[in-house]
Amino acid sequence: MRVAITGLSALTPIGHGLEDFRAGLRDGRDGVRDIAGFDACHHRVRRAAEVDWRKPEGSPYSRATEMALAVAREALRDAALDDRERTGLRLGIILASNQGGMPPSVPRYRDVCAPYRRGTPAAGMVPRMLDGAPSATADLLAVRCGATGPALNVSTACSAGVHALGLGRDALGSGEADVMLVVSVEVLTELALAGFGVLRALTEGEGPRPFDQRRDGTLLGEGAAGLVLEDAARARARGARVWAEVAGYGSSTDGTHMTRPDPDGPARAMRQALGSTPVEAVDWIKAHGTATPANDVAEARAVRSVFGARRVPVTSMKAALGHSLGASGAVETVGTLLAMQGGFVPPTLRVEQLDPECDLDVVRGIARAWAAETVLVNAFGFGGNNASVLLRAGH
Repeated sequence: MRVAITGLSALTPIGHGLEDFRAGLRDGRDGVRDIAGFDACHHRVRRAAEVDWRKPEGSPYSRATEMALAVAREALRDAALDDRERTGLRLGIILASNQGGMPPSVPRYRDVCAPYRRGTPAAGMVPRMLDGAPSATADLLAVRCGATGPALNVSTACSAGVHALGLGRDALGSGEADVMLVVSVEVLTELALAGFGVLRALTEGEGPRPFDQRRDGTLLGEGAAGLVLEDAARARARGARVWAEVAGYGSSTDGTHMTRPDPDGPARAMRQALGSTPVEAVDWIKAHGTATPANDVAEARAVRSVFGARRVPVTSMKAALGHSLGASGAVETVGTLLAMQGGFVPPTLRVEQLDPECDLDVVRGIARAWAAETVLVNAFGFGGNNASVLLRAGH
């Protein structure tokens, strides 16, 4: 079965909605700024890429869950699959998120726990307590969307969003669902900020510099995205717009170290995603590109091992969007599809002097006019958890 992507949506630090996000990528908009969502004065790093978006007034659910619900609605609308159009279809849900509706700061944990300690649970406490688990967000999406197929949560660190896309493709191929809705969400939390700080993985400069010789770490980000997947033949028969087809999916694990990447693992994922597609057919690589010293070198070596002497345009979106962890792969896939349709490859911000060990054709400075028909999207996570998908233009 050929699988088409027929619906997209996104909430990002550089744009809300598809056209705003596309313009932000094309113009080299920078989403990194001082943290506003909580008091970060006790942290060494106080900058991140946050989404300027407030949850609906009076909602018992977290901001992350409301963001997931918002992008789910928009993706289904973009796919022209309203409630009536979905009647009789088995809709499945895959949520990519590591933190789900976890409260972003310690004081908000206290707000949730205080009624329990007093022995007087307040109205609305049940949804607030359930909301802390990513699986509950996936189940709530299923309830709100009337899904009767699988409802799953993928939590594979930074590769979750791309794994969710690949698993959605597989679910359609195996007949588990007629339509799959892939949703990713991650918001900035003190736990994530402290954890990455302890790992010394965050830059204390203005922002990330992927593949640059002076790179010294990433910065965290927020984001949410929705993608609708369905049988390409069925999509065309109902007159749906096809953004692209998911032509391949690769998954691998390094199996060597929790935080030190091994280039062989990402290379295996890329080769699996390519399948029988020759490297000469790939027009662009959307890199994972975290701007950490070890990760960028490992990814560059993996790319060279797969593509050999062929130089393909490479870009990292994390310099502009920050690293939204489990959401990043899906958010950046939406960005990739928007750029493909717009005929450009976005620039990688802050790259001034390319690291000789990252000898790739990194697009920098300004967007490059480029008619990309086939794009490889990479996402590699802690623990050596790797995912790649191959996107092919759907016209």
